[in-house]
Amino acid sequence: MAAIEARGSVAEARPVLWWAALGTLFVGFQIYLFAAWALSPGFAPVDPGPDPLPESSRLVMWGLGLSFGLAALAGFGWIAATVLRGRPLHIVQVLMVGCAFCLWQDPTIDLLRPVAMYNTHYPNLGSWAEHIPWWFSPNGARNAQPLIFQSALYPVMVPIWVLTALAVMAGMRHLFPRLSGPFLVIAALAAITIGQTGAEVAMVRGEIFAYGGVIRAGSVFAGTRWQFPVYGAFLWAVGTVAMACLLFWRDPDGRTMVERGLDRLGLGVQAGNLLRCLAFAGAANLAILAYYLPFQMISLYSDPWPEGFPSYFMNGVCGPGTGYACPDPVLPVPSRHTPPGTTG
Repeated sequence: MAAIEARGSVAEARPVLWWAALGTLFVGFQIYLFAAWALSPGFAPVDPGPDPLPESSRLVMWGLGLSFGLAALAGFGWIAATVLRGRPLHIVQVLMVGCAFCLWQDPTIDLLRPVAMYNTHYPNLGSWAEHIPWWFSPNGARNAQPLIFQSALYPVMVPIWVLTALAVMAGMRHLFPRLSGPFLVIAALAAITIGQTGAEVAMVRGEIFAYGGVIRAGSVFAGTRWQFPVYGAFLWAVGTVAMACLLFWRDPDGRTMVERGLDRLGLGVQAGNLLRCLAFAGAANLAILAYYLPFQMISLYSDPWPEGFPSYFMNGVCGPGTGYACPDPVLPVPSRHTPPGTTG
């Protein structure tokens, strides 16, 4: 009888076990990528080039970067304090840990063609991009990842957008109790799309990053170095709202869909924390893929790059001196194995 009950408990715990198994794969892959990157010759700073950075942009860049760094320290300090006290992690802390293991995806917006570039005046050590086995576009390692800025982008800023979407859904439910689930989701998608557009346009203007390869018909400030694809904000909303839905629709015990069955396993606090974090790593990676995968496909149809991008955004990815023309619909799409100088 005890054996039957044990088998039943495991069967009822399958949701959290399956999600944790998926999360384990993503966590292992991120660790592999970062280790391969750290041991490679490409683990070196990318020079910003000769173009000067305006002082106003430098102030914005460092102000935001330091704010992100402090936010990351505070967030992980909060998590560490909870773990050291032997307490269950709050759902927001679990979300933060899960999102932190989505960082490997960040360069993949440029996987097929260069789209977005970070300012290499930020401290950087290149990129792990070309260690992704299916990486396609040339010179991916030169689109450097900004270490300070990235420290909080996924573990802190993504959860903030998720919680914003959750607040919109909760607010709409409070104001309009009869409103059905699909309308709550639509309201959250609209709010995050608008908010993300405003935030990214501000960061483009502050020269944190720039978008070269976009479809101009779906962008603001199209055809200039300040352009931003609004469809990117919508795709970001899809991923973050998906995670907000997990938090909004929980079971009577307060468990999300990916945590269901955890209580059947009879685990201790720390083991339960680990399993929940792995489960959220799996769910968060799928949600963020809903942003990057469509963006990669859209990049194949992007309009020509505008003129005037400074050297600290070009970074030797494409353009003069690289052997690869920047993306243009009339040119073939080069791969990382295409010999330089053969694409126009």
